[in-house]
Parts: sequence; C-alpha cells; structure tokens
Amino acid sequence: SGWKAAKKSKLPTEEPTTSEVPTQEYDENYEEPQRNMGLNGKGLLQITLSSLSNPQWGGGRSYEENLKICYQKCTANTQCTGIQIAPTYWDHQECFLMNGNELYDRSGWKAAKKSKLPTEEPTTSEVPTQEYDENYEEPQRSMGLNGKVLLQITLSSLSNPQWGGGRSYEENLKICYQKCTANTQCTGIQIAPTYWDHQECFLMNGNELYDRSGWKAAKKEKSTDCDSALIPLL
Repeated sequence: SGWKAAKKSKLPTEEPTTSEVPTQEYDENYEEPQRNMGLNGKGLLQITLSSLSNPQWGGGRSYEENLKICYQKCTANTQCTGIQIAPTYWDHQECFLMNGNELYDRSGWKAAKKSKLPTEEPTTSEVPTQEYDENYEEPQRSMGLNGKVLLQITLSSLSNPQWGGGRSYEENLKICYQKCTANTQCTGIQIAPTYWDHQECFLMNGNELYDRSGWKAAKKEKSTDCDSALIPLL
C-alpha cells in the first residue's frame, strides 16, 4: 500500500557487450569452482588479496584477478590440492590454500579442486623437522589444551617476514617449548594453525587435550600445577 511502480515502455533486447560478460572463473588445471561450497581439509595458507574499504591494498584488483592469483599460489604449492575463496561481500578478499578433497556446503563461498593431483612422494627437503622436545609428549595434531592461558606469544608473521626474522614453523615451535620450560606454571603448549598470518604460541596450565581443528598441543611429560604467582618471562 502507498507504493508506485513504472515499467519501461521498451525493454532492451540486445546482447550484453563483451565488457559485461563475466570473466572466466577457473584455471584449466582445476575443476570448475563450485558456488556456495567450501573445501574440507588442512588449511595451508590464508592470503588477504585485496580490500573493499582500502583500494590501495591489492591495487583495486577485481574478484576474477584475485581468483587467478589464488590459483597461482596453489599451483606453486606442492601440498595444495585446491582453494576456497571467501564471499565477495567480505571487506578483505581472502584466499585459502587447502590440502583436502571433500567439498561441503558453505554459503557465499567458492571452492575449486585441482583436476590432477601430484602422486610423487615428498622429497627429503619436504620431510617435516622433528616437532617435539624430549621434555614433552609428542605434539597432537588437531588438538588443543584446556586450562588457564598463562601467556600468548606472537612469534612471527607470514605477511611481515621481518617479524620473527623469517623463522620456520619448527623454529617457532622450539621457542614455544623453551618459553614453557622456563615457566614453572606451564604444563604444556598449544600452537595456532600454520596458515594463520600471525604464528601464535600459548603457554598453558592444564592437562586435558580436546579436539581443536588445525591446532597442535603438547604436554610436559612431568608437569606440576602451581598456585604461586606467575613468573614473568624474559
């Protein structure tokens, strides 16, 4: 009630111009991207490609240009089996490199799998470095450690290599162990997923592991809970 409406007397019948035709959204090495789908598996890397509110970030690239860059990043990564792209209405256009093969419903997202996955065994240089300290139990994948957070330490950044001097994940893990060992209240550590831009180490006072996708946790083999004041770390 109260509204008014009007139609054009002559509606256009011509075909859209070339500039109006959507850009091809897939790479020949990938399956066609699936709308409203995500890709399950291990997140290898999260890349912020551009920003709607800050056009200088990404040089005002279009969605299709960002998608192309995301494909290129995945192609260059031997562990990457596919990509998923955050919704276009997000302020930051996010690309996720994934190691997984199962698509699932995820509103607003797009996902694409590589059409041909590598079958070769990893080279010696790709074999993970020893990931645990002799004073700790072996770190558990996709697990967190319940309890009190004693300290959160940002060890390095993917987008800012100067932060942390370009340390590897294994080097950051070693530092996290050292910080926990130096703290009498610390009973174990948990490490944020490797694809987070900031590599975060959490010193914990607790002993119960729980499911936490993408995280790793390790308990001291011999730990003592202590109610004394927190000893500051240097």
